[in-house]
Amino acid sequence: MSAILRTALLATALATTGAAQAASYGFIFPSATSTVVASVGTSGDQTGWFWSVERGDKISHTYASTGLFNASALELDLNVSYNSLSDTPVNWDVLVNGVDVGDWSWSSTDGTGLTHLTFTFDAIAGEFNSLALVVKNEVPSGAGSIALGLHTQGMVTSVPETGSFALTAMGLVCIAAFARRRNVSQA
Repeated sequence: MSAILRTALLATALATTGAAQAASYGFIFPSATSTVVASVGTSGDQTGWFWSVERGDKISHTYASTGLFNASALELDLNVSYNSLSDTPVNWDVLVNGVDVGDWSWSSTDGTGLTHLTFTFDAIAGEFNSLALVVKNEVPSGAGSIALGLHTQGMVTSVPETGSFALTAMGLVCIAAFARRRNVSQA
């Protein structure tokens, strides 16, 4: 095999070995620039008071040029900084790029404090660009609400497609073959 062809194959193999690594994008949510529909909105270091599906209570954020494609998992820390709920919890839909990826609920017995949410879902085509929490029930008038602290963190990840794994395996096989051939010719 010519030296040029070997060099080209080796360069291709080396370039593809990193193709199957999972990608991730870390972000702050919610922040002072998040879009909020609630009875108060953002005040100081918290946003809220959430309790009404009829009003369209939600908090959302748009992210530009994340470089993360085909999101398939979400980890999110939320700080419930205020909770005056009595009997009815606040139930939420969690949306990534407008796609419902799961639910979470907060009740009077949950109190306040940090909670960690994890969602795994089928890959969402395209670049990660938005996250939203949307209230999906109505807490009766006078039965309380919750607020969320600002500046907690989240991360979305994408798992590589099987084609990427195959390409990486092929690259590793080429590297091993070149290394073996070099060792045999040096012996």
